[in-house]
Amino acid sequence: MAAIDRRFATWCGGRPFAAGLLAVAAGLEIVLLPITGYEFLLVQGIGGIGSLLTAIGLVAGGVALWRYPHRARVIGAGVLLLAFVAYLVANLGGFLVGMLLALVAGSLALAWQSGDAR
Repeated sequence: MAAIDRRFATWCGGRPFAAGLLAVAAGLEIVLLPITGYEFLLVQGIGGIGSLLTAIGLVAGGVALWRYPHRARVIGAGVLLLAFVAYLVANLGGFLVGMLLALVAGSLALAWQSGDAR
């Protein structure tokens, strides 16, 4: 079990893991309410497709941060852009929670440096 923990810690240390995790969490938070179908949402039906597409983009950005850490700045800029898009099309960015998670994720990805650069 300790060998698995060590390998996971090594894997996380070589990539912007927290930024990816927050981006995935933001995407899941933004997509949660349109899927459940609450009636008080600002955007429903066909207009809710923007929420779903934004959430899919955020989850894909989070996974891409884990898979391609050398592209963290480009992906982080995309996550930041999607955070601002989420504010407009996804019920105020998932009632501001998803948008704030995505903003922090994009900022962490932009600030991340590989072990060689440190």
